[in-house]
Amino acid sequence: GGSTITLRVLVAETGVTFRITLPPSELTVGNLRAHLAAAVPPSDQILLLGPPYKVPKDATLHSEEVLNALRLGDIEDDFIPEEQSPPTDTTNTTTLSTNKATHRILSATERTGARRLFLFSKRALSEASSAETPICSLQPKELKLPTEAPGPSPLNMDMASTTATLPPLHQALTAYERQFMLYLAQGRVLADGADLRLTACRTAVQEQAVIARALRAAVSNLSDHYHTATRTRAEFTASFQTKLAAHANLLQRFEQNLSMLANVHLEPSLVSMARSSGRVLETLVDTVPVEKERAWAQQCELGHERLAALFTELDTAFRELGTAASREEEAAKDRQAEEEVQELWGEVEGTMKQFRDAQSHRLERLTSDHSDVVKIIMHALNSENDGGEDKTQAAFGPLGEKSKSSKDLVPAMMEDDVKIREILERVEQAKTKSMQRMKVRLKEISRAQSNIQRVLTNVGVVRDAMTQQMENMAHLEHLAELPGSYRSFLSEIRRRRAYGHAVNSLSRAMVERLATMRGDEVKAREKFLRGPGRHLMPIFFDLFVPTLATPPPLFTPQMPAMVELDTLPHVEDNESTTVGAGTVEMAEAGALADTEMHATNDPGGVSSASSLTAESQPAHMTQQHHQHQQPQHSDPMIASSVQGGAAQAQQQKTGKSQQEQPSQQEQQDQLIVSADDHSGNDLIVDPAEGAAVDAEVKTLAYENAILRQTIERLGGKAPRAYLDEAAAERAKRESGADKSGSDAKKGKNDEDEKKGTALELAALRKELAEAKAKTASVEESLKHAQADYKTLAAGDKISHRSFENGDVGLFMLASRRNDNGGKRTYLAFHTNCPHRYLSLDCVNGEPNFVVGRIILQEQLLAGELGTDANPYGLAVGTKFWVVTVEVLSSY
Repeated sequence: GGSTITLRVLVAETGVTFRITLPPSELTVGNLRAHLAAAVPPSDQILLLGPPYKVPKDATLHSEEVLNALRLGDIEDDFIPEEQSPPTDTTNTTTLSTNKATHRILSATERTGARRLFLFSKRALSEASSAETPICSLQPKELKLPTEAPGPSPLNMDMASTTATLPPLHQALTAYERQFMLYLAQGRVLADGADLRLTACRTAVQEQAVIARALRAAVSNLSDHYHTATRTRAEFTASFQTKLAAHANLLQRFEQNLSMLANVHLEPSLVSMARSSGRVLETLVDTVPVEKERAWAQQCELGHERLAALFTELDTAFRELGTAASREEEAAKDRQAEEEVQELWGEVEGTMKQFRDAQSHRLERLTSDHSDVVKIIMHALNSENDGGEDKTQAAFGPLGEKSKSSKDLVPAMMEDDVKIREILERVEQAKTKSMQRMKVRLKEISRAQSNIQRVLTNVGVVRDAMTQQMENMAHLEHLAELPGSYRSFLSEIRRRRAYGHAVNSLSRAMVERLATMRGDEVKAREKFLRGPGRHLMPIFFDLFVPTLATPPPLFTPQMPAMVELDTLPHVEDNESTTVGAGTVEMAEAGALADTEMHATNDPGGVSSASSLTAESQPAHMTQQHHQHQQPQHSDPMIASSVQGGAAQAQQQKTGKSQQEQPSQQEQQDQLIVSADDHSGNDLIVDPAEGAAVDAEVKTLAYENAILRQTIERLGGKAPRAYLDEAAAERAKRESGADKSGSDAKKGKNDEDEKKGTALELAALRKELAEAKAKTASVEESLKHAQADYKTLAAGDKISHRSFENGDVGLFMLASRRNDNGGKRTYLAFHTNCPHRYLSLDCVNGEPNFVVGRIILQEQLLAGELGTDANPYGLAVGTKFWVVTVEVLSSY
């Protein structure tokens, strides 16, 4: 009904079917096990639902899709051809039976989507199980036929009188009736027996079909386990063999690795450090405990051999799980057994059912004949009462005819009953054989699954052993990787030393920069106090700004000491220092230009505002001169309060007499000064920039060390390593050529290789010459710039703080024309006045610098990147100016 769900559970060993009806809320695996406890104890139960055959879960049983699939399986298994009345024509009977027998009791494929729930017994699967396979016994085997007509005669006679007292004529009529009644009773026993035997055979064959399907489920489950083991084997074998081969290679190359370590000499600084510590270390092999490593290698070799033996045993166990041929052979036997079941089903539904129908047909004839006999006798007796004894005598004729036509029916039924019994016995034997074979096959499957589980367990054992072996082999891997690690160690030391030097240089530059700024601030305060400040009232000093007359605080930062530098060994580095393209050249050129431009700088205090903005500062202009003089001044002792206006005025007059404007000579010495009339003596170049240059150089060296270390980690080599390798290869070829000079062909090949090496070296020398020429060109340009600066009029000071029409600006080449059609860009040298670009209409040729007087400035707004509205690649919305100048000088 709609309130309950009925599930059919099929017992795998016997094919028996249990129907369990439960409410939907109680449909759980636990309740199913409880209802099946009478057949198999819950602890021994194994349930498989499929296909695909898996152990069911509560959620699976609640799935409507699964329940519908189970119902479809019920319909397929419970198929019984519809019974019809036996036809009068035996030909039609044969045709009908043949059609019913064509139904396949075992579906060939799973396309219907039907599912079934099977019950297996762990005890039956156990090897130690001693339970005998039950023998199938179908009933009824023997049919007991009556020898006398049962019950009283239906003739209307006086039963008080015996047959002996009846008239002879009546006795004869009674004998006919009793004879036909006996035939009818015997026919009824034979027909009912045929029907019972047919039902028993049908049930037995259906149970054999259940056994065959259960065997499919067990084989499918075994196949899943086998495929899992196969995948595990494939994955593990590939990984294991790769690692085993690597370990074998390490063990074979152990002594060779030691010899290679003996050929790698330690850096002199490391050798010196070791000797100062009382140890003698000259090569990498001296850092290795050789004897300990040899003992460890022997232990690893034993472990390697044991591991290889374990894997061989495991591989053998895998092969013992069976081959595809053996599994195909078993599958063929299973298919043959299923075909036998199908043939048996055809015999039951064909031949046996025909016999049953024939028996039913004969029983109907016997019933009809007995009824006719009773009617004839009753008619004769009624005629005798009416005085017609002759009519009674005439009844014996039809009765004799009936007797002749019916006497062969019972013998024929007995003959068919023998044939039916033979079929019954064959079905019994087939069912017993099916159960026996099922027991054997289930034990084989259970044994195979146990072997699979044992093999998978052994895989885990071998995997753990491999993990331990890998940990042991790590010591030998250290020896193989030690040369590369040593090179990385040297690179790391170089990088750390570069880092320490860069940090120290930047710290010194920062401190010197702060000292310079403080000196400028002292001078600015003195200038204010001796200038406009002398006119202020005392309240400004006492109340408004009490610190107005005090010097700026002295900043003395305490930088942490680079203690690590003292512990790092000095590692030789014969490689040429290489940074980005042109970085070193531009840095050296910038430093040289600054030295030339400011060799005669005023020793007085200078402004600290002298750097370009970060976003527009060219690399070669960030380097400053290396020689400078410290400002010669001391903090003024200025009183924090002024006693009276007269005293203050007198002090201000004195200050004014001491603080006059710079002389004409000083103004001429200041090559680049602000065009602002109120800028005072602020210079664009800081005399303390020598420390900044040094810091920049050290920073570039640090970045170069990082770059080299990264390249080496990625598998590259140091720049000089290529030349060294080429030279070594050349020497090797030359030595080989000397030894085999008689071989002309080999000599020719060596000559070709020498030429190739010579060409490579020539190309490298050419690149070096081009780099040197480029550096010389930049230096020459800077020298010309120095000469041009000296020829400028004293009033033509180059502006950098502000740009107005009429000011003189210095424009530097920021980018050259590239292959993609990019334009040259000239950027104004400035302080906090970015994004002023020289119009290319003012430029002839490709000079590196342009000095010109500003005659027009066009302010624009940067548009989208890559468009004409943003020719300089600025951020969208950035203001920039295109400047048109009267060119004064270019170089």
